[in-house]
Amino acid sequence: MEKIKRFFYRCAEGVGAVSAIGYIAIIVLCVADVALDKLFGTPIEGSYELVERCMVVAVFASFAYAQTKKAHINMMILIERFPRFTRLLSLGLTSIISVGTTAYAAHAAWTQSMTAMKMNQITGILHIPLWPFYTVESIAMYFFAIILLIDTIYIFGAIKNNEWNEQVTEDYGMLIPKPKDTNN
Repeated sequence: MEKIKRFFYRCAEGVGAVSAIGYIAIIVLCVADVALDKLFGTPIEGSYELVERCMVVAVFASFAYAQTKKAHINMMILIERFPRFTRLLSLGLTSIISVGTTAYAAHAAWTQSMTAMKMNQITGILHIPLWPFYTVESIAMYFFAIILLIDTIYIFGAIKNNEWNEQVTEDYGMLIPKPKDTNN
């Protein structure tokens, strides 16, 4: 399981790099647009459309990477008060909901991509096809769903496995005591 986790976490780093490229493109485009407008009175035509498309790539591509770093906000105020088993069970059940929701969003983005390709949907000014951006969004969301699924498996595994328990405890910043040793 650890090899699978490492593989997909590395893939998420690659998807995160795509996000970084998207953000850099947004910054460069905005600075160039404003500079050209102020210096020469000629802004970049369609810069708003380009920023919109780069934003789709940058935002959705960041989700999987952020999950590998546990950078998403988790509200543990209530869960922290539960006994260990109930904490992990609650976290696991909410994680299952997250996996389902994310997988559904990924599928919806894929469907949107295929629809945009069939209908030859393009941007209004630059006439850039929309389907590649929806495809990147879909792939990024599928990676996010896979990372969430791996984390969910670890959460449920932490109920019985001390090593996974320590990992989940550290990942989510929870104080979850180890299960009692029943071998004595």
